[in-house]
Formats: sequence, structure tokens, C-alpha cells
Amino acid sequence: MSTQDAESSGPTTYRIQQLGPPRYRHGAIVRAHGSGVQVNEPVNGFDSLVLHHPGDNRAARMQDGVVVDGKGGRAYGYVGGQLQDIEVPRLDRLGRFRTYDLQPDQVLLKKDFILSDPRLDPASREGRRVDVPAPVAGVIGARRENEGLVDILDRPGGEVIARVRHMRDITVGPGDHVVYGQALGIQSDVDTKPIHVHMEMDTRYYQQFRNYVDDLASGRLPVEAEHREGLQPRPVAHDGSFRLGEAKERIRDLQRVMHAEGYRAVGGAPLDQDGVYRPRMQGALLDFQRDHGVPQSGDIDPATLRFAPPALRRAADRRDHVDAGLFPALEAPPPTAPGHPDHPDHRPLPAQPEPARNLRRAGAAVFSDPQLQQLVAALEEGDRAGFAQACAELARSPRMQAFLARGQEALAEQERQHEANREAEAPALARG
Repeated sequence: MSTQDAESSGPTTYRIQQLGPPRYRHGAIVRAHGSGVQVNEPVNGFDSLVLHHPGDNRAARMQDGVVVDGKGGRAYGYVGGQLQDIEVPRLDRLGRFRTYDLQPDQVLLKKDFILSDPRLDPASREGRRVDVPAPVAGVIGARRENEGLVDILDRPGGEVIARVRHMRDITVGPGDHVVYGQALGIQSDVDTKPIHVHMEMDTRYYQQFRNYVDDLASGRLPVEAEHREGLQPRPVAHDGSFRLGEAKERIRDLQRVMHAEGYRAVGGAPLDQDGVYRPRMQGALLDFQRDHGVPQSGDIDPATLRFAPPALRRAADRRDHVDAGLFPALEAPPPTAPGHPDHPDHRPLPAQPEPARNLRRAGAAVFSDPQLQQLVAALEEGDRAGFAQACAELARSPRMQAFLARGQEALAEQERQHEANREAEAPALARG
């Protein structure tokens, strides 16, 4: 089929391949140049993508919280239950610290794959001369022709959320807004030998990355750019999991529990308790998941968070953060750590109490005093300004002033009685 005939038909589903890991042949791995036998294998969706550079990384594993026997100068972590090659700010192989244009705790997940037109020879340059659709919408940041690279940012001047390498004839430039599926450039061998796409995605966009590869494999993102116009990415519902590089208050809850149970970061250092999931915490997390009978996904998932009840007090409720005129929140007792007999996971559920009565429901006459009703209403609605105003008005009211006066008189009378009792007891004490 000619190129003209291929271009006139559509929509066409990409053929997707990847360089697979070393495979067994006749019962043993046949080694060639130290890397084993590897062939291009079909990709039918995100879950079939293997570890980046699977030959060089075939022996990589985690030991004492650190990945060993991986390719030198690279970073690794467990994401989605699989060991993955990741990009993070770190020392390079020459000992220089490099940010790679990332934020301090940001993590990008790396994957390689080959796109081709199924109507042409997938091993030919012509068959692989296809454009690379944008994996997410955003704003173009860096563009480096010598690497065939473009970065997609979450906003102008923002953070890198996707990075694509090895393209030529790049069609976008810094500051351009791109939409999902828009052509970024042509897949090529710029800054590499085999023609393929190298893609990195922020782990906060893990679900979007999955959907993108699945859309390529299913034909939802076809070869022809004109058939991708107006296509919207599939909606993403949060799965309740937090991955390397994410920062959330629920991560802080887990860190507190892990610290209380004695888990430590790489090298025996104390765990950070700031709500950021960094690679140095991952070994401890995998141990925690194993010890608590949870699948060792390497993600902070709902099954793991079940052992970390949410904190009952927010940082904004601390005494030094309370607005003027309001009472500080009471300190909540620390939650019992999982594994203790008194932890909720090890006790039968108590009988559920009856729902609290709605003090402001129609016809309720709990408080007849309008100022007290105003106070209760402000408390129920969380209206701090209204609560402060109700307290001030209540303090100025004649009834409250009279109440305070009666209280002061009662205290004075109690003090006079106490003094009279002491004077009556004094002679007896002197005689004794």
C-alpha cells in the first residue's frame, strides 16, 4: 500500500509495540552482549507496558528501602504495584545535583513504546513516521530540538506534568496551549538509536497516563490527527490512592501511625511527618503493608489508609490559629496505633447512637432566648464571625450582666463564710 493510500483511509488504530524484557528460550535465558534476548512485543494497553529499559533493569529490586542492581544513574520506585523507572531531582552519575526542571518532591513515571501505522511495515522508518498525540492538555514549557523534547505544564510557568522525547518536526512551542490528542511532533530517533516514543508523566496524573495508552491501543486516539479533533479525555475519578511524589493530609495521618509503630526511613532516619510521600519512605511503606496484611502495592491506597484514622484536629484549629473572640479547639487524644488490642480494627463495633437532634428544625423550642438561639445557630453553621458577635451581644445584655452580678455576690458570700469558719476554728487550734 502506498503512503498516499494509507493517508486517505481512516480512522486507523495505532499499532503499539515495546522492547520486551529478556525472554527464556529452550528453558534458559540466552545471553547476548550481557542483555539477553529481547524482541519487540505488542502493547494492548497501559498494563502491558513493562519496566523502562527492561534489559538493563531486569535484576533491579528493592533491598532495605533502596533499589539495587538497576541501571546506574537512574531512580526507581514502586508505582501501581510495579517497580518503575522514575525521574526525580537527584544526583546524576557524575555526582552533580540536577532538578530536571522538576519541583523538589516531584516524581515522573517513565515509559517507552513504539507507534506505527498498521497499514505499513512497523519496522520501517515510513511505518513509524507517525505523529505523537499529546497525553494531556496544558501549556508547552521547554522545547529542545537536540533531544526532540517538549514539556507540557499544568499552567503557564507551572509544573511539568508530561514530558515527551525523541520527536522531530515538533509542531508546538513554548507558551502554546495544547489539547488532549493534539499532534506534538513526529516520532523519530532524535537523541536515540531505535525510533520510539519516550514519555514521562507526573505520578499525580497516573490515571490520565493509563487512559492515554488505553486510548491509543483501543483506537480512541487514531493515527489520523483530523479524527482526534475535539476529542475529550476520559473523566478521571480519584481511586483513593496516593503515589510517590504526592502530598496530602491523609499521608500525614499514615506517617504518624508508622512513626508510632517504629517504622523508619532509608538508613534508619525518622520518617517525615509532613504529608509528602517521598521515595525514602517507600521501603518502610512496603514493610508496613506486609506487616498489616495489605498487598504491597507501594501506593498509599485505601487498604493501607484503613490503619491510619484521620486526625481529629486540623492544624487550623490549633490555639495559635484561632480567631479573636473564639474559643480554641480542645486537644483530641492521639489515636491508638493499629496492632494494639484497643485499636478499632480489633474491637467489635459499638452500637450506633441515635442521630443527634436537629436543634434548629422547624417547631423546635430548645432555647427560648433569642440571643442563645443566635449563638447556637452560629455554632451549627460554623459561622465564626456570627459566633463572636453573638458572644459579645450576650455579654452586654442586661440579663447576662445581672447573672454575672449574682455570681459575684455568691462568690463574695462564699468567701465571707469561709473566713468566718476559719476564725471560729482558730481558738481550738491554739489550744491544741
